[in-house]
Amino acid sequence: MKKSKLEVIKSIVLSILVILSIYLYYKVYFDYKVEDLVKAVDIYRNFQSEQQLLKKSRKILASPKEMYLNISKNVAVRVLSNQFQYSQVVSKFIEGIEKALVKKEFEISLRNISANYFKQKKVLILSYGYQIDFNTFVYELTRRNIGNAVQGFEFDRIFIEENGTETVLYFFNSQKQRAVVMRFSSFGFMPLEDSIQKDLKLIYSWSDSLGFTEIANKDILIPVEFSDVQFSEIKTRESSYKKELIIRRLFPDTILTRRNILKNGDVIITDERRTLKLKNDGSFVFEYSENGFGEKVDSISDALMFYLKTFYTEEDLRICKLELQKEGDFKIYLLTRANGIDVVAGEGESCAKIEVQGGRLQKISGYLFDILKVRTSQIKVDGIAAIDAIKERKGDIFIEEIDLEYISGGASSYPYWKIKTQSGVVYVETIK
Repeated sequence: MKKSKLEVIKSIVLSILVILSIYLYYKVYFDYKVEDLVKAVDIYRNFQSEQQLLKKSRKILASPKEMYLNISKNVAVRVLSNQFQYSQVVSKFIEGIEKALVKKEFEISLRNISANYFKQKKVLILSYGYQIDFNTFVYELTRRNIGNAVQGFEFDRIFIEENGTETVLYFFNSQKQRAVVMRFSSFGFMPLEDSIQKDLKLIYSWSDSLGFTEIANKDILIPVEFSDVQFSEIKTRESSYKKELIIRRLFPDTILTRRNILKNGDVIITDERRTLKLKNDGSFVFEYSENGFGEKVDSISDALMFYLKTFYTEEDLRICKLELQKEGDFKIYLLTRANGIDVVAGEGESCAKIEVQGGRLQKISGYLFDILKVRTSQIKVDGIAAIDAIKERKGDIFIEEIDLEYISGGASSYPYWKIKTQSGVVYVETIK
């Protein structure tokens, strides 16, 4: 009897929970107010500690444009940023190098080395697509100076080689064919490598192994097979939600804040010290009225942390370019990704730019948009077919780089093949 009553009570509680979930679903998707969502997200952000923001900023800095597991000269597996292995590789890389530098348990050297050295090896490849100052990169991730062993060295790729007892990091300069080599006790990448190798969907090969050296750089990876991979068609639109959220974060004191709407539709919000301009084309500019008013910024991580506290709304971000001018002066260019693929907004090649001068934040500019997934489909035009299409259209070409990229604005679209040649960039549709 008691058991029967207990079952009845459980059924009633379950029914109430189901009804409540349906009600909340309705409220969120059909009856919500933008300001309510803004408040909810803002409350969550305020609970994030400085340590969490620092961890996130370091992860953005260390996130590569492209990640691969090279198995042989003919097979390299691409890992997109929306795959769980991507995040785990980046986290393990940061954690391993930070611990080793704190304990001073590493060896470091500088050597001449060809990209050919890595093509036959089983190595993880982190490719950044821009030159990064080695000392700055290591300091930002660890808050430790590497010493005078390496000065003025820049890299654009990291090769990670691991056996049972040792992890070797090669910070590789593709142009000079030189690398800073760091040796550590094992970081534990091998289980992740095994996980990646089981998922052979995005297959690449080195250009020279395909016999493409007459039409492509021999040291780039060419996509050869994308089996059973669904890519989303996306559409971008202006984001009222993000605008309201950012205004609330930057100008919490509404008494001192003025809002003006210009004839062209642009909106300007200011408190005399800071100004946010929301343009009618979806772009924005945030800046300080005087240099001395800017937030004090001691590092790239500090600048990224300010961005995370004010403009970030859980996008998949990476740095696409760093301009280090002199101490205290630098610019950070950020890109948003959808489905693990870069999304280019507006006329520029970045979605946001952070400018620091004299150790103080001066300006942040970029685009505010939502990404909507329309439908999914498998790519119909693979990388080899895209190269053939360009050869037919352009004749003699020499390919320096090939990758997938979304172009935002206008109608919805699937990613394009972005093929960088010596004579310019060409886009080829992946689905016709």
